[in-house]
Amino acid sequence: MTLRFGVQRLPVVVVAILALASAADAETLTYGVDAGLGESDNVRLAPTDKLSQTIGIADVDFDFKQLSPRLDADAKGNFSFLDYLQGAYGNQVIGRFDGVTHLAIIPERFNWVFQDDFGQATVDPFTPTTPYNLENINYFSTGPDFALRPGGTSFINVSARYARAQYETTPFNSNRFLGSFAWGLQLSASSSVSLNADSERVLFVNTALNQDFDRTNGFVRYELQGARTELSADLGATTVSQGGTSTAGGLGRVQLARKLSAAGKVTLSLGHDLTDASTSFSSLQSGAIGFVGTAPAPVSSASYKSNYAALGWQYERHRTIIKVSARWEEDTYGGQPTFDNNQASAEFSVERKLTRAFNAQIVGRFYKADYIHAIVSPTSGSPNFHDALIAAVLSWRHGRALEVRLRCEHNSHVTPGSDLGYGENRAILTIGYRPRPPEPAEEPGA
Repeated sequence: MTLRFGVQRLPVVVVAILALASAADAETLTYGVDAGLGESDNVRLAPTDKLSQTIGIADVDFDFKQLSPRLDADAKGNFSFLDYLQGAYGNQVIGRFDGVTHLAIIPERFNWVFQDDFGQATVDPFTPTTPYNLENINYFSTGPDFALRPGGTSFINVSARYARAQYETTPFNSNRFLGSFAWGLQLSASSSVSLNADSERVLFVNTALNQDFDRTNGFVRYELQGARTELSADLGATTVSQGGTSTAGGLGRVQLARKLSAAGKVTLSLGHDLTDASTSFSSLQSGAIGFVGTAPAPVSSASYKSNYAALGWQYERHRTIIKVSARWEEDTYGGQPTFDNNQASAEFSVERKLTRAFNAQIVGRFYKADYIHAIVSPTSGSPNFHDALIAAVLSWRHGRALEVRLRCEHNSHVTPGSDLGYGENRAILTIGYRPRPPEPAEEPGA
């Protein structure tokens, strides 16, 4: 059996952050490890001739946050080792890591930043997401941030980055050099406005298949950090220079978070961007389910225009957590219309603490993609498809750390106008060590 991805290929920032964590008191650290067995009735995700398989599973996840005068770190990871016991596939490690660390060389003036984003994406967007159709992607960046305060209300921020995008299969590996400059005014204790410019030089390793390009952004930014409202709005333009030609387009981004009550919160994102596959991968955000999962296939190394809108709502009380999210995206590739696509997704999660020992959760996800101009062989896939997931989870805790979890789920893939759709049922039983996070202290008189 082959191991597709070993410990030596874990994101390098994981090691750095864990080392820093050992030297500092973590403000927040939650983690868990578990192991068990799963059973699938269609492990190859085939329309016919379904193959059942027993899967050995080992999981590890963590969420670490540290804030101190010298260190600001935020790292989240979730990894699974899968052993297909009847040999349908070789051993496999899948998961996602997103981490960023700010080291204060001179507090509030000079920081050095490390950031790493690691995960999987499909190679072919039109065929089932099996281990044969997955690749590991890693996006690492590092560089300095400088903050200057020349006046009482004015500020200047300067940043520089070196980044490396690494693909396991797709020939899009690249080295990137980025720089940004912002000059702004602090309008009040909670709001600011700034003029921003940033530039990026992208140099591909394989220049026979990819063209190097430069991307430059110029925009005005307004930020508000209120007690219940957080707002960031950008408005400007982007220029991409590639192969002796230039493409210009508008830039607009809005991010809003509003605390509706002690239990409720709503988030909204809107945008129009000129971006590329590597930048998009590094900035993926999770929805209501709480993890990113498999990213869409990187179909081209070229920049593309992206219009998107995302909405999220969550409600959290002592025993009940409800989350709902939705996202729509339209990607246009200019001179490569065969890659143009529309995507829409929706997720929900309902979690209820039944007793002190038992917890129940129901999650669901719907994803629809339409590659408008793509021509796909009728025997290999469909340019228009949608996926659905529904799962129920029941967990039992004993003491502070022992947890037994049963998860039952159904996945479906529908291809309108063809018979390439499939369904899969999967049940997973695990036992693990997951320390209960400290409960917040009660307020006087509570």
